[in-house]
Parts: sequence; C-alpha cells; structure tokens
Amino acid sequence: MHYFITSQFDLLTSAIEIAEVQRLKIFDEIKEPAKIVTRNFILDGESILKKLGISGRVINLFQYFQKVTSKDNGEYGTNQLIKELLDDQNFKVKGLSGYRKGKLRISIFINQNKVYYVNYLDQFGFTDRRDFYDRNRLSYSEFFDDGGKLITRSYYDIYGKIILTYHFRGGPSNQPVLTLIQLKHQNKLWQFDNENELMAYFLDCLAAEDAHAVFYSDREDICVPAFKLMQKSAKRYVILHSAFTEDAKVTGNLYPYVKQVFDLGDKLNGIISSTVHESKDIKERLPEIKSYAIPVSYLEDELFHECPNFEERIPFQLIAVARLTHVKQLDHLINTVILLHQKVPDVDLKIYGYKDNWNNYEEASKLQKIVERGNAQSYIHFCGYRHDLSSVYQKADLEVLTSAYEGFAMAVMEALGHRCPVVSYNINYGPGEMISDDVNGRLLPENDTFTLYRTLLFLLQNRKVLKSYSKQALTKMDRYSYSNLKVIWNSFIESEGIRYGRP
Repeated sequence: MHYFITSQFDLLTSAIEIAEVQRLKIFDEIKEPAKIVTRNFILDGESILKKLGISGRVINLFQYFQKVTSKDNGEYGTNQLIKELLDDQNFKVKGLSGYRKGKLRISIFINQNKVYYVNYLDQFGFTDRRDFYDRNRLSYSEFFDDGGKLITRSYYDIYGKIILTYHFRGGPSNQPVLTLIQLKHQNKLWQFDNENELMAYFLDCLAAEDAHAVFYSDREDICVPAFKLMQKSAKRYVILHSAFTEDAKVTGNLYPYVKQVFDLGDKLNGIISSTVHESKDIKERLPEIKSYAIPVSYLEDELFHECPNFEERIPFQLIAVARLTHVKQLDHLINTVILLHQKVPDVDLKIYGYKDNWNNYEEASKLQKIVERGNAQSYIHFCGYRHDLSSVYQKADLEVLTSAYEGFAMAVMEALGHRCPVVSYNINYGPGEMISDDVNGRLLPENDTFTLYRTLLFLLQNRKVLKSYSKQALTKMDRYSYSNLKVIWNSFIESEGIRYGRP
C-alpha cells in the first residue's frame, strides 16, 4: 500500500490535500493501492471526506486506535441520545440543559442536527468535564481543573473504553502543556513524550501490517520527525510543496524542516519536487539524495480538447489565486491595479484565497487597508476561498502572480489549462516551466513593479495580444496532463522497485 501522509482534511481544503486526492485517482488508474493518512483529529471529518469523494480512503491516527471506520454511524439518533444524556431523576430539564437544586449541571450543544459536545458542571458552577461526540458516538472527553485549565484528554474506542490519554501540566502564562501520552494497544500500555513519538508508533503499526508499505510525506512537520523515530523497515519519500530554501535559491538557507529532511539519512529513499528546476537544485545541494521531479497536480485530459470562445471572457478582469500571506506579495499587485485604474477605469481585480491566520491575520488586514486608502473597494475584491475556480479561469482576461517564490504555482497551471493567460514574476519554482514569455503570458523580473504596471497596461489595452496568448495557453502544458502524470508515476514506481506485491 502507498500511504500519502498529511495533517488533516477540513472545510478549507488546501492545495496539498487536493493534490493527495488527485494522486489517489492516478494510483487507482495505474492499479497501485493507495490511501491517505492523517494525524490530527477532526470531529465529523467523515462528512468532509464524503464531499471530497474519498470516504473509506483515509486512515486517521486516532480513529485507527479507536477502531472507528467510515461506516460507523454511532448507536443512537440525536433525539434518543439527548434523552439518555438528560435521563437523571435529579435533573430538572429545560431544553438541552439539566438543573439540580436550581443550578446548571449539564448542557448539550448541537451541530448540524447531531450532538457536538456536552458540558458537565459541578455544584460550584465549574465545568469539570466536556464530552465530544462524533456522529453521535462518544469520541473523547476533556477534564479541567477549577481554573478551567485542561488537565487530560481521553479518547474512547467503539466500545466506550479509554484507549488514549493526553496529559497536560501548567506552562508559561498558565497555558496547558502536553507532558505525556498514554496508549493502550496490543495488550500493552505505551508511553510517549510527544505526538511525534506517537505518530512514529502509528506508522510502525501500518508498516507491521503491510510488508509493502510505502510512505510519502506531504507535510514535513507531521512526517519527518516521525520518519526519524520509526523502528520498522519501509520506503519513505518526502514530497516538497514549496521551495526548499528560504530564498528559493540553491545556495540559500535551508528551511528548518528541510534540514531535518536532509538529515534523515538512510531513513529517506528520495525527495520528490514538482519542478525539474527544484529537483536539479536539490541534487546539486545534496548529491547523495535521490531527487525526482513529479508535478504535484495535473490538468484533466478533456481540457486539451476544449476550444473556448475568447469573446466570452470579461474584458479587463484580472484575477489572483493566492492565500493572503506575505510570501504572495499581493500588495505589489494591489498597488499596481490602483495605478492602472487611472488609465483603465474598467479594470477589476478579484483575489481568491483564504486569509493566513498568522499574527492575527496581519497580512490580510494590511492588504485591506491598502485597498481602503486607495478608495479601490469598487474594483478590488477579496473573494475568499473557493474550491472550484474553473468558471473564474474561464472568464478572466489574465491571472497575475507576484509571489516571492513558489513550490509549483498550481494556480498558473490551472489558469493556463483553462486558456487564461498568466503574467508572473519569473521566480523559482514553477512559472518558467509553464509560461513561454510572450507566447502564453509574460515572465517579468521578480519584484519589478514598474514592469508589472507597464505590462498589464499594455495587455489590457491590446486584446488581440491577449487573444493570441489565450489561443497558445497550452504551449508547454503537455507535461501536466492527467495521462502524462500517470506515465510519470508509473515510471517512478517501476524504477524504485516499489510496485505493489513485488517481493
């Protein structure tokens, strides 16, 4: 089995998790069994997996030890469970709460017509315990001290027995710090000091059950420390989704997590990058590590046969597909569009991407203030996260990328796949492998906002050039077709000798 490892799936499905879903499809086509492995626990995560079409294809660390499956829907309907929870002769029931001697002792909270969590309060009004339910089955409980600080979190198996407990103690600013993890498994009590040790044990369990296990890290912070601690023999690969150095140059400082990757030694079988350029740079930086180039995503074959009508595009419509974070340098684009508006009053910019929550959404706040100061709210819009951008790419005149660096620039691939020309800084890594300058877009000197302004002004005033770019959008994109990516992965599996069932 091939295991693609990430942190979690949530409502804001990131590009990394979308890439894993797409990879599942490829491996199904080339008849290689594969599943996704997640570490973090997400309540009602099954509903998200169903929406993504991967129910039954994900192994979560907690649910693995809990013995919970995708088909497990709990024993009770919501009304029956509520009735049982409030069935205490000493309670005076009011709605979803129970009172004793006039004091609140239990409160039930509902989410999407199912029990979400239940608070249990003592006679002095302190919340001593909070039970969380997943599909109306008791999943875990949290216990608190009289200051409301978390003491323990205990997870239950499907029979209601505690199998996993997290212990916490007071830390800086009286915040709870994880100090011990205890796991009851295989008739033994295991103790771990941190989640990396628990994750390593979990992966060892998967490897022990599957002699042909192959692990792929899609998130280094989750996987690499665990890879280093694993005891079982298994093939391990790291798939990089971003630049491997801080400035995306071969001689730059390694990111801390990448340094850990390089230090894995014989516990690493290779690094997979999305671009040929980065793969070569990694090989130059550390020649002893096997380095491969496999695009992280693909274009459906049907896109190569479509002939969209350029006249259906919205004139002067610019788009940017990027989360609101500093590395995307969206301020370059926003300030440029504010200047453009003086020459092209009909210019309109739509930015698609969720807010990065780092430092209390500092970057998003900064960008919004730039728009407000420029009185540009009527033509610069923050559109938030959107799962499917196909219609956006099909209607826009241009996509613009102003990042400081990228790991692949998936938005460039998607835009060109829908015949939307791209103007991008010529940065590492990705744009230069997909954009042919003055053929299907423009590659500009990085951080050159003056050239960015002149280029966008020229293109918005010359629709014949845009139409030519749109017609030639797929010039360099054959490598990223679904059919070609199947060939690339098949060749990789064959060359590495990791085809399923091979002795």
